[in-house]
Amino acid sequence: MTPIKELVKIILSQKYENDPPMKEKISKQIDDGNYVDLKIITPEGSWIKKEQLLNLEKEFSKKSFLDNKSIYIIDKAENLNDSSANTILKFLEEPQSNIIAILLTNNRYQVLDTIVSRCQILSLGNFSSEEKYQDEAILKFIDDIKQKKDLIIYANKYQNNLFVDRELAKTTLSSLERYFCHLIEEKNLALKEDNPLKNMDNTTILQYINVISNNKEKLQYNVNLKLWLTNFLIKLMEVE
Repeated sequence: MTPIKELVKIILSQKYENDPPMKEKISKQIDDGNYVDLKIITPEGSWIKKEQLLNLEKEFSKKSFLDNKSIYIIDKAENLNDSSANTILKFLEEPQSNIIAILLTNNRYQVLDTIVSRCQILSLGNFSSEEKYQDEAILKFIDDIKQKKDLIIYANKYQNNLFVDRELAKTTLSSLERYFCHLIEEKNLALKEDNPLKNMDNTTILQYINVISNNKEKLQYNVNLKLWLTNFLIKLMEVE
């Protein structure tokens, strides 16, 4: 669950950007499993049971102990049975601003559509820290993103190099996702000095992962590839 823990650290430490000791304390508590406003639900036997989620709702009805966001993680969300799925669905339908739900699964197609439709999909793969990325076109694209260039100006170049057809677009998006997820998963990864991701803020990286994941979904249903690419580039430029 390493990449998810790193994601949780980013979310919970945002409030303490100017308080490094507190950020370090929160990070250690998460690693040690002692952060009071983080709850992890795992299957009891073969299923995640309704009673587990009712107890979770009861705990989360209280104010955050640290006056920060509260996060609950449901591991193996595909193991929600009908009863527990209906319980969590009610919880998801009326989200509170201070509560974040993270549902983990290795196959989202085994999770009820009614639950998936209420979630934002993120793909965090398992990537080796030894994995190398050498595609110059993608590296240049990431560099353009980082430098906040007007990506629309270069849309034709990107389309000719990285998004010629739907299959190449899927491959490109998967490669981009690997780049950004690698930093979330490997906090101490030693990147080369000339790597365009080296000094990118973690919160920004997470926003880019969101944009990429959302547009991977849209790519499946969008008939006009050029229009899809334009919208994708606009969303990348909107990341702060």
